[in-house]
Amino acid sequence: MATDKSENYTLNYKMLRTGNNVIDMRLDAAYFFERGVHFLERNHLSKALRAFQRTIEYEPENPVNHFNLAGVLSEMGDFEASNKVLLHVLNDLDPTMAECQFYLANNYANMGEYEAAEEHVLRYLDSDPDGEYAPDAEEMLALLVDEFGGGRAYERWRESQAEKERSAAHRDGRHLLEAGHFEAAVEYLEDIIQDQPDNLAAMNNLSLAYYYTAMHDEAIATTERVLEIQPDNIHALCNLTVYSIHQGPKARLYECVDKLRRVFPLHYDQAMKVGTTLGLVGDHETALQMFTVLAKLVEIPDAALMHSIAAAAANTGRFATARKWWKQLRQLPDLEAVADYHLDRLDTAVNTNAHSLRVSYQYDLPIENQFAEMKRRLNSAQPSEWQDDPVLRASMYWGLRHGNGETRRAVIRTLAIIGDEDAQKALRLFVRRTDVSQSIRQVALSALKICDPNGMVEYYDGTQIVKQPLDNLPWEMLLQVDSQWSAIWQQTQAMLHKKNCTDCHLPAKTAWLGFLKRLFIRNDVRVIKPEVWVAGLVYLAIKGAGQKTSQKEVAESLGVSVSSLRKASRRLQTYFPLNK
Repeated sequence: MATDKSENYTLNYKMLRTGNNVIDMRLDAAYFFERGVHFLERNHLSKALRAFQRTIEYEPENPVNHFNLAGVLSEMGDFEASNKVLLHVLNDLDPTMAECQFYLANNYANMGEYEAAEEHVLRYLDSDPDGEYAPDAEEMLALLVDEFGGGRAYERWRESQAEKERSAAHRDGRHLLEAGHFEAAVEYLEDIIQDQPDNLAAMNNLSLAYYYTAMHDEAIATTERVLEIQPDNIHALCNLTVYSIHQGPKARLYECVDKLRRVFPLHYDQAMKVGTTLGLVGDHETALQMFTVLAKLVEIPDAALMHSIAAAAANTGRFATARKWWKQLRQLPDLEAVADYHLDRLDTAVNTNAHSLRVSYQYDLPIENQFAEMKRRLNSAQPSEWQDDPVLRASMYWGLRHGNGETRRAVIRTLAIIGDEDAQKALRLFVRRTDVSQSIRQVALSALKICDPNGMVEYYDGTQIVKQPLDNLPWEMLLQVDSQWSAIWQQTQAMLHKKNCTDCHLPAKTAWLGFLKRLFIRNDVRVIKPEVWVAGLVYLAIKGAGQKTSQKEVAESLGVSVSSLRKASRRLQTYFPLNK
């Protein structure tokens, strides 16, 4: 934009031509257009004005002629008359002529009506974000907010956009992603795209849903499909950049990053996504510039933006700036621990004379801290507090698809605790897989049996997909959850056989499986010494069968204390059919 940072917003209009070069001398709109441009170049504004007025006489319905006349009026300082012509174009001739919005903003700025200028520059960027005047419009908006105390129109625009976003979230499946229901999002979005193959927003969200459920090839293919349709789609470029960091190839990564460096989206979420994506690839300078401009455009920066500025500043060695923003973040509810974590790291960097501090743009605690918190929450048995955490969901689905046996067992039990529709969808897809061991599949089937005891399930039985009621599957599958659980039952069987208590096996097994059902979804009992639980089961089974025994006798036979046996018995007693 041809302005300095003052109140002078005078801008040379670019004349728009609608016809070919004039060859013969005939009096028409093209002839007077050429005359108008000739006079403008010599700064003969009055003669230029008359020439462009004549173009309208010849072609009164041509909006470009009116636009050029408005340009001359603005050059002459008659901003009100210019605005009148521009509004006539938008209201009566061509409502889609976005250039008029930009020049209305320019005129209002010159008139000192900065809020009106802000309104129209936003309308221009909203209707033509990649247009010819977009760079000038972005600079004008920044100047209006930064130097003339603006931002109110932008805030209203953001509120309006947020309402549109909430409505759109249900149309493109974003509400499921935001809730962390990634498996449900895949199914929902695949149906949407089948009916609406040109719904690019839904395609981008499906790509993310695939990625969060570790279906990386499908995620990349879906994003590339979006870019085939719309090569400059910002969300797709950001998504493909992230995928390419891990999957390659580098050429594709560089191409995406180069495109992202050249844009500044007006939409807040898009600007945040572009800035964060650039930060992920190490372009912290550009990310910091984008976040800093964005902070000037909003009335109150949110937590994500505060941390993003601090992270970009720390990554570029601007420790004072990083400290300022993390201190602000610390004042927000529930973010004191996050801010303190980063401030402590910042202090260490300063004390060791580090040139920069590597910080993630994700403002949650680091993954190791999150795992510690997840363990604490699991122990507290209050999943309602955290079951909708999308970061946790993504981690669990990745672990379910790619983790080892121990990880998969832990994830399956966590999904059983959550127990909602999306968790069940993940488990139902898992038990159909042919590359899962039979023991792990039985753990997942146990989880489904707990979540939906009266439902149906389709699973791979080693040779084919079978379908049957979950109620028909035996609870004995729970013994596959933990090798210790199975070992306790085997030792219990051996002890009961040794004591010739043939009537004891069924009630002991029923009690143990009943206790394991509870233990599967609660982590408030620690099974440390198997012999203690064997002793408790054996004692209660023999006693329930009416045979003589004592706690001391059973405890001594298994080498455990009577007090330990008594505690285990109290835990197990209610699960024995004969003792209910």
